[in-house]
Amino acid sequence: MTSILEMPELVLDKIIGFSQFKAVLTLRQVCRDFRNFIDDLSDSKLPDSKFRRIEIYSEKDDKIIFVFVDSDNSYSRFAYSEMENSRSLYQKTTDLGSSNIVDVAIRDLELILKFQKSKLEDFSFNLNDFEVPNEVQLIHDLSAKLSNMFNISGQRIKTSQFNMGAYHPSHAIQILQLIDPQPLKIFSLESLNDQVEFDIDEIAKTEHWKKAEDICCDFHVSNLNLEDICHCSNLIIRIPSISAKELNFLRKAYIGEFQEVVV
Repeated sequence: MTSILEMPELVLDKIIGFSQFKAVLTLRQVCRDFRNFIDDLSDSKLPDSKFRRIEIYSEKDDKIIFVFVDSDNSYSRFAYSEMENSRSLYQKTTDLGSSNIVDVAIRDLELILKFQKSKLEDFSFNLNDFEVPNEVQLIHDLSAKLSNMFNISGQRIKTSQFNMGAYHPSHAIQILQLIDPQPLKIFSLESLNDQVEFDIDEIAKTEHWKKAEDICCDFHVSNLNLEDICHCSNLIIRIPSISAKELNFLRKAYIGEFQEVVV
């Protein structure tokens, strides 16, 4: 019987290209040589995973969660537990031994994103439940290694909508660099710490802010330049106060352009 690895490379390329994304992931488990063959393929030869939505968030007990939602709303959920040093997928849990869970999670994400050719409808990154010191370190490691991965690959996530929950604005700035600003239409930033004030100037100068038509910023915002919000169709933003002069500026110059404004 002829081994699949003995087939001509062109034939293997075609098999991979016409396979479903999940089938290719299964094929990677056949043997190390086949896994290496798939991993060495250029992105253009891989099938499109066609995910509609990707979520990255945290849970208590030192867990990182990745959720990949298909076009038919079926989903794959990867759970990485620092407490158990394990990865769970499809009700199967794998002991990661001495491996660092953040390193494993980053490698998995890098591999899966190679298959994503189409634009996402929504990408969500929520740093919830990170008030415990160990968890703060975990999410710091995840954010730093995510940034490093994208800097090395030069890849950016293409999505129409970006949602992020964070305890501190610096987290948002770091993760925002992973997003391609060109296709971005909706930008939502949720504060998970109501005591933190956000100097909006740095993020308002980004292409992401400028490209977004709908913006929701749940942080208490300071240093807002009204000209930085005039491109929006819909805007929800929290500011401590607004002067009569500023209101008049909006009314005269820009308020007619908004479909909805909440301050």
